[in-house]
Amino acid sequence: MIRPSVLIIGGGPAGLTAALRLSARGNAVTLLEQGGELGGRLIRSGTDAIPPVFLGSHRASLSLLKTLGTAGHVRFSGGVNLEFPLSGDRTARLRRPWAPAPVHALLSLAMFRALPFQDRWRALMLLERTWEGDPGLPPDLESRTANEWLADRGQSAAARALVWSPLARFLLGDDLTVVSAAMLITMLARSFLSARRNSRIAIPTHGMRHLLLEPARTQLLRSGATIRLSTAVSQIRFDAQRVSGVDLQTGGTLAAECYVAALPHRSLSRLLPEKALAHYSYFQQLTSLTDSPALTVHLWLDRPLPAPRLLLLSGKTYHWMVSRPEGGPTLVSLVATGKMDILDRPDRELLQVALHEVRAAFPTLSNARMQEYRIVREPHAFLSVRPGTAALRPLHRSPFPNLFLAGDWTDTGLPATLESAILSGDLCAEAIHTKMEEHR
Repeated sequence: MIRPSVLIIGGGPAGLTAALRLSARGNAVTLLEQGGELGGRLIRSGTDAIPPVFLGSHRASLSLLKTLGTAGHVRFSGGVNLEFPLSGDRTARLRRPWAPAPVHALLSLAMFRALPFQDRWRALMLLERTWEGDPGLPPDLESRTANEWLADRGQSAAARALVWSPLARFLLGDDLTVVSAAMLITMLARSFLSARRNSRIAIPTHGMRHLLLEPARTQLLRSGATIRLSTAVSQIRFDAQRVSGVDLQTGGTLAAECYVAALPHRSLSRLLPEKALAHYSYFQQLTSLTDSPALTVHLWLDRPLPAPRLLLLSGKTYHWMVSRPEGGPTLVSLVATGKMDILDRPDRELLQVALHEVRAAFPTLSNARMQEYRIVREPHAFLSVRPGTAALRPLHRSPFPNLFLAGDWTDTGLPATLESAILSGDLCAEAIHTKMEEHR
């Protein structure tokens, strides 16, 4: 029996997920990756582009890691909370009390010392009404910034700067003044107002190469999939009604029954012929999407820390940091998002500021020596979820019946995170499976 063939362009998490799910269902999968290794934007300079942090609400990611046999390295601990450094060496933690949803979130906020009492009370009323849907949320939230909406709900400028903006940068990748109110509400409800387990935090003991990339490659090869690295596509070919093949930069054309374009939206636009861009609004909208930058500094320090921690920072050069003990030394990763100008700063300046902020956050590391470092600059780290962006994100089924799109930037209903990328791969695989079943 001939297995249905699927050609996947892009070896990032979205393409890998689609490849794993489709090969497990008996499809003949060929995966093309233009780089020399799998991972796409997930890996830069030999390390994670963004330090991996998992929430309990990341169901697609956790399901994939379970399939790969690496979920055991993602351990949720009650001791890891969102921490907000305050003045005078104080830190406020957003804890998770033992209570059913959404009471656990309301109790957590009631005890949260980072917000003044008046802001806390207004936020409690806001979350309660959001969960109950009474009154219903206004219909214009996708056209407003999160900053405007929170200000209208009575959150002071200090509360927005100290708590809500760092939270938006961590969850959505940009400042309150940039991201849509609708997306912020979606993530707050998904992570903190649903089941208590969804607000759990895990900082894995390994990076994404060990958690996802290496086991995915092994499993794909075991299932009979073909992986072609250093293989770039120059154009996607169309006939009147469907994709007929893809041209390779090195010459030659590959063909399959179905195709998955698991590429950044900018890369996909360059592969489409002018005719497709001109005649289909589905593809035209890709050119209106914008990206948000990110810079990550990974520091390996020679002093141990007893447990992993996650800090959201306000008024600092970096917006959040993660510490991950590695047996002897400690890996601390600092992330700045949505600030294009920081990408141009020299390494020496970035390291100096990073070490200062780490020593301020972790006094036990004040005399620690840096053993190694990596700086990852990514001008197009993830899709910017500005107001109006939701209407521009494409569905996974394209106007051509045998072409499907995957990527964190597609219409998953989530910000452009690893969870969104993996979910998009799942959705593509399910759509292709359904299509093939219909034609049997």
